[in-house]
Amino acid sequence: MEKIKGYNAAVCDAGPVIHLDELGSLDLLSDFHPLLISKTVQSEIIKHRPTALKSAGFKIKLVDLIAPQGPRLSVLSKALSLDQGELESLSVAQEMPGVFFLTDDAAARLAGEELGCKVHGTIGIILRAIRNKMKTPQEVVGLLNQIPSKTTLFLRPALLEEITQKVKKEYSL
Repeated sequence: MEKIKGYNAAVCDAGPVIHLDELGSLDLLSDFHPLLISKTVQSEIIKHRPTALKSAGFKIKLVDLIAPQGPRLSVLSKALSLDQGELESLSVAQEMPGVFFLTDDAAARLAGEELGCKVHGTIGIILRAIRNKMKTPQEVVGLLNQIPSKTTLFLRPALLEEITQKVKKEYSL
């Protein structure tokens, strides 16, 4: 995996940027370096959260497709009905073995895992913030509790409650 000064490279789909911006927590993406997004993903983010990329307190690197998607990604794309942003992101990710792939889309997650990426969504990024000492467990529980009212992230209420309870139990909250 590409590492630069202790940071991990990540290719990001639009969902995590949009949802973390809705929570006022874009800073949680700052430990991914470089954070790569395609031009299509950039357009999706701007459409839904026009100021998100301007207010990000870290550098985002725009990338064009590095290489043709290849037969494996082509098959996954058709089978999972991936959109253009997901396809571009995965095309970049497949050129960087072991890279993190950040997405909230279940089909894109499956494709990323199949391509050997470490996949995290908004929830994983929020939970990771405890381990990386970017947020306290209490702050993370607060963010998790805000997801239904402040974000457009679709998550089953029972799953969100289960995640919240695990954090509370693990950190004796």
